[in-house]
Amino acid sequence: SPFVGILCAFLGVADAFLVSLFFARPGDSSSTVMGDDLVQNECTSSIDRRSALSQILCVSGITTAAAGGINVQPSNAGEVGAKINAAVTQSDLGVSVRRSVVKGAQFMDKLDGKWEKFSDDFGLGAERSKRDARPKEREIPPLLPLDKDSATSVLHAADSAFLSIVPVGEDVLRRRIEKVDSLVRRSFERAGLRLDEKDLDAEAFNYFAYIHFKAFNDILVERSVNFKQFRIKFENELGDELLKLLLPQATASSKTYGGTISANTLKDKLAAALAEVDAITETLRSKGFVAMVERSQIDAEKLADWSEDLSDLQFSIALDKDATQNAQILLGEMGYRLVPDFARYAITSSLRNYLSPLKEDVTTEEYYMDTSYASDPDLFEVKQVLLNVVIESI
Repeated sequence: SPFVGILCAFLGVADAFLVSLFFARPGDSSSTVMGDDLVQNECTSSIDRRSALSQILCVSGITTAAAGGINVQPSNAGEVGAKINAAVTQSDLGVSVRRSVVKGAQFMDKLDGKWEKFSDDFGLGAERSKRDARPKEREIPPLLPLDKDSATSVLHAADSAFLSIVPVGEDVLRRRIEKVDSLVRRSFERAGLRLDEKDLDAEAFNYFAYIHFKAFNDILVERSVNFKQFRIKFENELGDELLKLLLPQATASSKTYGGTISANTLKDKLAAALAEVDAITETLRSKGFVAMVERSQIDAEKLADWSEDLSDLQFSIALDKDATQNAQILLGEMGYRLVPDFARYAITSSLRNYLSPLKEDVTTEEYYMDTSYASDPDLFEVKQVLLNVVIESI
């Protein structure tokens, strides 16, 4: 905030005021004490404001700004300086003045934020009139009814993938999930959620995904599992299982290519992979896992550079109203790195099935976006999970 600088200046002036109040010599208007030395100041009745402020800042021992840059003045104050510091930072008056300055700066910061919002709303100011119009709010349709059987199968696939890597047994995992459920269910039910694992809707699916993955993370921490190795195996295995559930007809070739791979081969395989990704995202939408999907177009020049091994290739996939986005965010805020990002797992698995035999590595990362513009950060609300996909040669 711009008021941080104002706050620092106010604190400096307050320090100077307190120094002069506590340590000024009676009847002495031509000198000030700074450390063990006497600094002579030429004070006259006609001194201007800039010079007076400069002298005050010098007395307080804070940084002063000169025309050519910042001049930091080292302190050699000794015993007198220690007394000055104690008076400014520990005395009742010193604490009171500094607290008042901080509160004043906080008030001005809030006022500035409100004015900024008001100016945004009505386009006030010469600079705002030069800007492009505010982007229209993205119209996101509601989620379709959740396919209950598919949702249940997704949760079971996640459990199976976890147990295949961390074989604690189904009973242990079930009891851990039930423990998490007993701790958090009432909080979610008080928010008006209807939680029935046998009759899932999108909100209930988000809840059960949360408690399953919370149990996974708890076990990983408890058993000190190497998370990096676990995550790679888990995402690959779960991704393959989700791909079978969402797109049983998937037919990616497992053929490994030797020698030099032609640019046309890379382009053809990428086109086939993207067609399958589009089929996956459409299935996610039709089954009620996401409300809307939009994949960015790949620039022809960037595609040509990638196919000739001159650069990597990046594109994004926007998933609006992902059914489990709240569970992902909640787990992330708790410090866990394993989240129920089912769409990312399936998409990554599909791309790797097509491109890994061509010696191309695929990485994906999710970002949480608010598709509505707001100058007030308190109004931020996640409405979209944005997947960033990067493909590069190994």
